Amino acid sequence: MSQSESKPATASGRRGAIVALLPTLLLSVAFPLVVFNLCKSAGMSDLAAYLWAAAGPLIETVGTAIVRRHTNFVSLLILALTLVSAVVTVVGDTSPVVLLLKDSVLTGVFGLICLGSLVIGRQPLMFHFTQSFGMAGNPARAAEFERQWDTNPPFRHMFRTITAGWGAGYLLEAALKVVVALTLPFTAAFNINQVSPLVFAVVLAAWTILYVRRTKARGEERRRAAAAAAGQEAGVPSE
Repeated sequence: MSQSESKPATASGRRGAIVALLPTLLLSVAFPLVVFNLCKSAGMSDLAAYLWAAAGPLIETVGTAIVRRHTNFVSLLILALTLVSAVVTVVGDTSPVVLLLKDSVLTGVFGLICLGSLVIGRQPLMFHFTQSFGMAGNPARAAEFERQWDTNPPFRHMFRTITAGWGAGYLLEAALKVVVALTLPFTAAFNINQVSPLVFAVVLAAWTILYVRRTKARGEERRRAAAAAAGQEAGVPSE
């Protein structure tokens, strides 16, 4: 593929990724913030405002499953976490601080799932996420992704490292949510806890991109060095 052909493809992929993120940004970030603060302005209790704000992420999860018309490991995991979140919200103590602490527990559980997938199962969680969201509708690319996992040890190491990084990041976010819930007023804590997942996701995504680029660059350097060494052994002068 020529450089001129690859640039439009890359730009198109980026636009597609941005479009794919819009429902999450609108329903899981903007919707809860706007609805919660509107409900509080209307005089609703903390619990009522919290429950109304929780409708956005639930709508996104169910809507995504309906639009895609298929399920996979990742979509089932997200749906399960959403349903668990809905159940624990209304079960047991429903005081405002406890509601925020329940959110932090679920965030921590997801971090533990990331780390647990490194030792349980054939492939780590972030491999499945990349395959599900980055290669949906492209069976050939997904098959190549699987082939890389089976035949390329550095590729496996890269995804294990990425999964470990995201797992640690979610555990750190969970700890931050606990501190926020215990030290700030409920409204301020709720707003921070709605924004913090986006902040952590952006930071982790940026780290992932940089790490993948460095890994690929090191791989190219190793291949060039190996080719140069092979050429010298064959008596071909290096450039």
